[in-house]
Amino acid sequence: MRVKTSSLAIIIVVAIIIILPLTVLSSGFFAPPAEKICSGVEFMGVHLGGLNREGALSRLSEVERDLRAKRVTLRYQDWQATPLLNEIGFELDKETMITAALNVGKEGSLVKRWRERKQIEKTGLSLRAVANYREEKLAQRVQDLTTDIVTAPVDASFQVSAGGRVTVSPSRDGTGVDLTKLKKDIVEALHSNQQEVVLTLKPLAAARTTEQLQDMHIEGLLGGYTTHFDSSATSRTYNISVAGRAFDELLVRPGQVVSFNEIVGPRSFEAGYKTAPVIVNNELVDGLGGGVCQVSTTLYNSVLLANLEIVERYNHSMPISYVPIGRDATVVYDALDFKFCNNTADYLYLKSYIGSGQITINIYGNTAYKKDVRVEAYVTRELDYNVIYEDDPNLPEGTEVVKKEGAKGFIAFTERVVSENGREIKRDSQSYSDYTPVNQVIAVGTGEAAPQMAPGAVDDAQDTSTGRPGVDGNTENSREHHPVIPGSKPSNSESR
Repeated sequence: MRVKTSSLAIIIVVAIIIILPLTVLSSGFFAPPAEKICSGVEFMGVHLGGLNREGALSRLSEVERDLRAKRVTLRYQDWQATPLLNEIGFELDKETMITAALNVGKEGSLVKRWRERKQIEKTGLSLRAVANYREEKLAQRVQDLTTDIVTAPVDASFQVSAGGRVTVSPSRDGTGVDLTKLKKDIVEALHSNQQEVVLTLKPLAAARTTEQLQDMHIEGLLGGYTTHFDSSATSRTYNISVAGRAFDELLVRPGQVVSFNEIVGPRSFEAGYKTAPVIVNNELVDGLGGGVCQVSTTLYNSVLLANLEIVERYNHSMPISYVPIGRDATVVYDALDFKFCNNTADYLYLKSYIGSGQITINIYGNTAYKKDVRVEAYVTRELDYNVIYEDDPNLPEGTEVVKKEGAKGFIAFTERVVSENGREIKRDSQSYSDYTPVNQVIAVGTGEAAPQMAPGAVDDAQDTSTGRPGVDGNTENSREHHPVIPGSKPSNSESR
């Protein structure tokens, strides 16, 4: 029993003697210190061995700074340019390079790691550069430098003649520098200690080809409309221009529903809009984007005349001056929209023209859909306004002053009449418009009576036919003549 115990003790001691050195060797001899780069690793002649991540980052940052201050010669046949690497957005991907350096000699078996470290200490290991480029800076600088050797592609476009005929201006492919290859070639040049890179050009296709536009079958004018405005109202004119430009060269797919609010976007200072008169609760007040509704109204009439489908439309709460009653279209972002559908089988092309106190929106398409269209708007009922009397203690008793003029309301219907070869083929009702009357407000004095005048004196402000200062006709008759007419409109501000 005692012999067995002694043998076991001897075995344990021997195992400890063998395992302990191996543990020490495996942690210290076969592997470099944790998070340290093994000796012999360098990048472009700069030693990184023995550095931790922070030290390597500092060292590589110095190398990067020196590299970015160097010039590289870009050559293509007889042309050349020598920009700084910094100018073309060159940077080292330092984190990736440091991670790769830290992993050297730390992969595989213990023996493999040891052998790899010994070999690197003896012969050295040069890290490959991993480059990052600020892509926009690279593309812009190369584009600026190579204008003499590259050609930009030209997209096909529509050209409209004075007579409304549409033709396609053809596309042209171009050439440009292969930036992907250029980035790789610059890195190779750095490693081979070369300062010259030969550019490779590649073809650049036009984004919109002649064939694509021809397949849209846009041939001529389907319908258009013009409204006029006072160009001396500069803020309102500016708003009309901003919103109107959103529809210039707009392409509409077959079956697509076009939303005015989606195309134009929010009416905000950031979008470039200014303060101009808008309609709020049947009154004109200053508001952001005043004038935008003239664009939606012009578009509405163009759509009617192009014989397209109206999806959504609202009238103003009061008539406006630049179109007949019943032919306006108000819009309020996130509340009231104007929408129409391209109910043809081909594309539509819109053009807007703004200047000299007028805005025109024309709609072009396949002339096979062209019809003779006229729009008829009818006022079917006039709505008299009510007269409201308000006591005013600041006016002498018996005095009446018109504080707000009244305006009639209207109910109108709009019809579209379609003809072909001089024969009416379709008549459809397009809209019902309800314009709310604006009540007249008269202030009635309840204050202290005015002093009596001397006998025979005449007050110039008095209407001698009624004996009531400043009021024409009989007040009671006026009240009877202007009954209250029910009607409601959204209280959102409407751009006139």
